[in-house]
Amino acid sequence: MRPRRRLRLWSWTRAIFAATATVVLGLFWINFAPPHLGGDSIYVVTSGISMEPRFHTGDLAVLRPAASYQVGEIVGYRSPQFGIVLHRIIGEKEGHFYMKGDNNNFVDSYHPTPSDVVGRLWLHVPKIGRLINTPRNREVGVLVLATGMTGAIGVPIERERRRRRRNARRGVDSTHEVKSLRPPPAPRKGGRAVGVLGAPGQITAFIICVVAIAALTLAAFSFTRSMATTTTENLAYQQAGTWTYSAPARGDVYANSVATTGQPLFTAVAPVAKIGFTYRLTSALPTRVSGRGGIVAVLTSSDGWSHTLGLGPTKAITNNSTDLTGTLNLPAINSYLASIASQTGQASGTPLSYTLTLEPIVKVSGVLGGSPLPPESFNPPLIFSLQSNEAQLNLTQNGAAATLAQLTQPSSLGQVHVSRSVPATLTILGVHPSIATSRRVSLGALLASLVALLIMGIILRRAHRAAESDRIAARYGSILVAVERPSALGEARSVRVASIEDLVRIAEHQGRMILHCEDVSGRDYFVQDSSLTYLYSVYDGTSVRTPTSGVTLATPAPLVDVAATDASTQDFD
Repeated sequence: MRPRRRLRLWSWTRAIFAATATVVLGLFWINFAPPHLGGDSIYVVTSGISMEPRFHTGDLAVLRPAASYQVGEIVGYRSPQFGIVLHRIIGEKEGHFYMKGDNNNFVDSYHPTPSDVVGRLWLHVPKIGRLINTPRNREVGVLVLATGMTGAIGVPIERERRRRRRNARRGVDSTHEVKSLRPPPAPRKGGRAVGVLGAPGQITAFIICVVAIAALTLAAFSFTRSMATTTTENLAYQQAGTWTYSAPARGDVYANSVATTGQPLFTAVAPVAKIGFTYRLTSALPTRVSGRGGIVAVLTSSDGWSHTLGLGPTKAITNNSTDLTGTLNLPAINSYLASIASQTGQASGTPLSYTLTLEPIVKVSGVLGGSPLPPESFNPPLIFSLQSNEAQLNLTQNGAAATLAQLTQPSSLGQVHVSRSVPATLTILGVHPSIATSRRVSLGALLASLVALLIMGIILRRAHRAAESDRIAARYGSILVAVERPSALGEARSVRVASIEDLVRIAEHQGRMILHCEDVSGRDYFVQDSSLTYLYSVYDGTSVRTPTSGVTLATPAPLVDVAATDASTQDFD
């Protein structure tokens, strides 16, 4: 039974290279193929000055779709007028993004929805966009690179296949005439030093080269992008207030003879009410605001007439809050309305209806989270239906029913949009390292690769001086078998090959092991089949020995020369 066929070490290297190149090709296709070729990358060639100084006309921007988009990100969206526009998101409201160019002093007129956004900026390559300014050019570029990488995988494999087929056609027939071949000269000092590394060393060298290439790629991405980018941060805060009123009353109309918040105010028994409004501004961020506030009453008639009355003094806002007070005198208000009706001649006509609206006039400004808080107002109203004998709290505000708590405890949320410079990041297989980290990692990996290659170079330099038999043992030890020297080794029906590599190819083709034995002047490596012995010898010096006795002679023993067989029956490439 024939031994199992063994592959040479460099075949393993080719296999590893093919697998790595396949993975790289797949990753390239996933990250860079355009939609027309089954990928997700959208290529945009920029024009104009709206995104300067980061983008200039002719730059290439590669966009990738994302599950969601955040304020501060640079995205491309489809505009009905201009096609794909590359601008930054500065805000979001009611399902629409507010977009703006970094170099513009105005907001885009079109507010895209998430479905209008084609992708987030993934890669920026300056100036190269001029070379691929059409979709066809981009697709051709992707195909050319993919084809080149496929060739890098396929060409070595095809070359190996052809070599094996050629060697098979050059097989030796035992019936052919043979002639003697002089033994090859002694190998030069060193020979193929890389073989001394063996399989682990060769694989290690390959891995170091792959790491160096990956580090160079990461360095190319990280050193061509800015370390910082501008983002918009939303600083949230809340304004809240609480309305209260109370009026001492005569008789037993109200419990405890006091009209309280939510109850109607009857002019006859509770004519004067104390009004209160407590204001607070809160935030999770350090906040310091100042301003002033007061309470006013707005009288409005059904014919559109209105008048504003002050109910109390204004007060300063300290510690982000204030307590405002005022006095509501219903008899004085009714007398004022009667005077207005008498002056305008409406007293004898169709009676008018009136409403009384209490409003806090609160204006604040300050600092929120270390950023300026622009002037802000807070004016939640409390509306009463006003009649000659009472003031009834209106539970229908702005056409919608509301509860007493909603009316008396109003609040509103606000945001301050602040542009900040944050570290820029890369997106690598779902990981988002910062540009600074990517630069450090790429430089560290490059330095480590160079040191490792330097160490391997020193090892190879030392290995260059090793004996050839030691190099052969390190490189092909897995298919070598030590035997006693056969008595007929080197006699007729022997073929001397020119190199150990040729002998390895013969052993692989025939599925045999390589036998080897020592002699006083060197070592013989041979492969035997039923009719021929293929022989390669390593000599310690320039002397030549007889194949049978090892005695040094002036001329070599006759050996079979496979290259000199009958040409009429051989097929050469």
